[in-house]
Amino acid sequence: MSKIEVDKIDPQSGTALEIGSSGDTATIPSGANLTIASGATVTNSGTATGFYDDNQLQSNVAMLGFKVAVNGSLTRYNLVDQAIDEFYDTSGIDASASTNEIRTASGSNYYYDGGTTTTPSVTEDADSVTTDGDYTVYKWTDTGSTGSYNTNTTQNHEWLVVGGGGAGGEHQGGGGGAGGFRKGTALSLVGGNTYTLTVGAGGNAKDDSGDASSITGTGITTITAAGGGYGGYYSSTNAANGGSGGGGGSQGGTSGGAGNTPSITQYTAAGETTTVQGFAGGTGEAGSPHKPGGGGGASEAGNTDGQGHGGDGSASSITGASVTYAGGGGGGYNTASPGGTGGGGTGANGSGSPSGGNGTANTGGGGGGAYTGGSTVGNGGSGIVVLRRLTNIITPGGNLTLQSTDVTAGTAPSYGEFVTLIENAHGTATLNTDIKGYISRDSGTTFTQGTLVDEGTWGTNKKVLGFHDLDISGQPSGTSMCYKITTHNQSASSKETRIYATSIGWR
Repeated sequence: MSKIEVDKIDPQSGTALEIGSSGDTATIPSGANLTIASGATVTNSGTATGFYDDNQLQSNVAMLGFKVAVNGSLTRYNLVDQAIDEFYDTSGIDASASTNEIRTASGSNYYYDGGTTTTPSVTEDADSVTTDGDYTVYKWTDTGSTGSYNTNTTQNHEWLVVGGGGAGGEHQGGGGGAGGFRKGTALSLVGGNTYTLTVGAGGNAKDDSGDASSITGTGITTITAAGGGYGGYYSSTNAANGGSGGGGGSQGGTSGGAGNTPSITQYTAAGETTTVQGFAGGTGEAGSPHKPGGGGGASEAGNTDGQGHGGDGSASSITGASVTYAGGGGGGYNTASPGGTGGGGTGANGSGSPSGGNGTANTGGGGGGAYTGGSTVGNGGSGIVVLRRLTNIITPGGNLTLQSTDVTAGTAPSYGEFVTLIENAHGTATLNTDIKGYISRDSGTTFTQGTLVDEGTWGTNKKVLGFHDLDISGQPSGTSMCYKITTHNQSASSKETRIYATSIGWR
């Protein structure tokens, strides 16, 4: 095997003597060894072939790292002098330094896209307005008047409508039925339209069912949650139907009222169909002592086990309004026993004393049944209407800045490496014009831009981009490595560049 050795050192400069003239070609045969004596340097001033270029190896390592991350659903992880991020969570992105970034799931992958931010203008008279992270939550709880809501931007809303609970029955009476319970996640309220919100009152006397709650307005079918039916009483069959039926009276074993009668208009939104929740009241217990059934809850029927317990309510998944709603009221007993318990913590307990307990306000809980004739029955709890929306709307198709959190290098590096997977979802990004990449070794205080090159494809309209051996030695010394990607000239459905994965390396 041939061997080329450079061991003649210029005594004045300390560097190797030049082999060949400027412009000459020096070829190192395959299998040959090039040994550079101590203190010598090699300057490629002409065209040299046969030297090893590790750029492709660096890109291949990054691609293997991406595949491992996808197969293992891994969050950002570190190799030696390298970090891989497939965006399985947001831990690798510095949200405070990034702008207009939208993270979206795409099959088994995630990508970041740029967005434009719109802040809707809303006029409303809600009784409570709170902020929950990126969302604003509106609650209407006043039963004295109708409320209104107007937005200048068409937007999907999460929503909850609960009717007022029914009053309990007297004379060992059945518990009041819970108010009807309805919820959804994609109610499109149209910009420029005004919507009316009605909160149903709870029943507050014998034979008094709860009132319906509703959302009405142009462009949507009215959403109505019926009020709960009132509870029956001693030897009577008059437990009322409602969002959930009232519990039947005692002694005769009378039936409870039916749930969801009369029928409630069904609302269908794009991508979701909601169901009306509410059940029948329990049957009153015959015999002595008398044990009437409780009113039906929103998620199960009134209890018929001889204890007179109200049916359990349902929990709302709306953050900022996530309590249990629409529990049925407990049935009344005679003085020898306590009343049945209210359902789900919102229906009132029945009573072994003259008065039934009241259902919890703004939950649609049923009122508790009373012990004897002439007793004060438990009132039903009032209903509630809730809307929840994104405070700011981010629409894909805008320019973004995506900056990573820091990764610590062992020593201050002089060179940076970067590989990213992108998709030209619409149009084609011009490298280093519509998409740019940067590396910093001082936690993003100073960035150096690299020249992105096309290193291949990984699918239709999907590119592997990267740069290697980026000189960052001129930056302030540091070991806090991070990258930054910026997109430019983006426009919805015209030019949209999505970023699927990144690898940053250093040496």
